[in-house]
Amino acid sequence: MTRDRRRKAEIHAHQATTGAAYLVARRQIAALAEVMQQHPRLNSFGIGVFNPLRKTAEQRRTEFAVGREELAGGVVMVMETAAWLRENITPIKTPTVSSYTVKHVMQRATGRYVTNGVFIAAALVAGYTFKYEQPNVLFGMSARDLKRMN
Repeated sequence: MTRDRRRKAEIHAHQATTGAAYLVARRQIAALAEVMQQHPRLNSFGIGVFNPLRKTAEQRRTEFAVGREELAGGVVMVMETAAWLRENITPIKTPTVSSYTVKHVMQRATGRYVTNGVFIAAALVAGYTFKYEQPNVLFGMSARDLKRMN
């Protein structure tokens, strides 16, 4: 029972932030949760943690947990980024473009900053083909569209 109340409260908070209908807000939260479940190393940094060899195991776990929380709380940014991607970048079959590169193209085009992890989650929600290349991900996105955006 308590879990349902928390989930409903999260959905209502997301509704208040975005103005979306209840079912839309619920689907958006569920979509991000599904991506995070399918990609357990995904967090706000990207895949894994920054400079892991210079950190203790405890530091890596702590940084990773904080990054997962930040990403889970960024539903609005993930969905806005996914919508921008669907409108502007055509998907292709072969993953060739780094998430970090496209993230910067999007930032120049929109003037909004997003973390690498938020961008990766948005592209995964939008359904682009992918290939891991830690801490970034290669995505199947049209080079022609990216050049047009630059």
